[in-house]
Amino acid sequence: MGEPQQVSALPPPPMQYIKEYTDENIRKGLAPKPPPPIRDSYMMFGNQFQCDDLIIRPLESQGIERLHPVQFDHKRELKKLNMSILVNFLDLLDILIKSPGSIKREEKLEDLKLLFVHLHHLINEYRPHQARETLRVMMEVQKRQRLETAERFQKHLERVVEMIQGCLASLPDDLPQMEGQDGAGDGTRSVSGREKIWDKDAAMCSIIDEIA
Repeated sequence: MGEPQQVSALPPPPMQYIKEYTDENIRKGLAPKPPPPIRDSYMMFGNQFQCDDLIIRPLESQGIERLHPVQFDHKRELKKLNMSILVNFLDLLDILIKSPGSIKREEKLEDLKLLFVHLHHLINEYRPHQARETLRVMMEVQKRQRLETAERFQKHLERVVEMIQGCLASLPDDLPQMEGQDGAGDGTRSVSGREKIWDKDAAMCSIIDEIA
């Protein structure tokens, strides 16, 4: 028997669009343009939405009865809703055991549906706060990475400066420059004979230039 084929949970890529966006088509300007932005209304999951709608619409605008007051504590109300869902679920189990065909079963299902709608609504009201906190954490991570990089650069710079200072201190006061090297304008001074003398700064500059 052959090995079982693995089936991806994700839908297949839209090859009919991918084939249009080749490097050659993009270079020649033949790739399809992106769709224009939606300005009025659009359909999503079978429902029509307006572009100027609030991200989180009030329950009343959706025809849903509000169970909590306008001013409330989100944490407290979420706990109350969670407990109410648990109690209503136990009531539903009791109805299914004692009287499965009772009309109370449908009523209890509607109560549970309303409670879940409120629970999801209160959770969604935390989405802007979650987005701000996510952005804040990302910026803090980027700031910490930049500070660590700057600190590493500073340490390397200090080590290089120490090395240069140590090399400069180990040089003698007068360094001979071999004939054939142009010392004009580099801090050299002329002496008798075929030899010139460098000072320390000019010598270190020449050494660093040769290393580079």
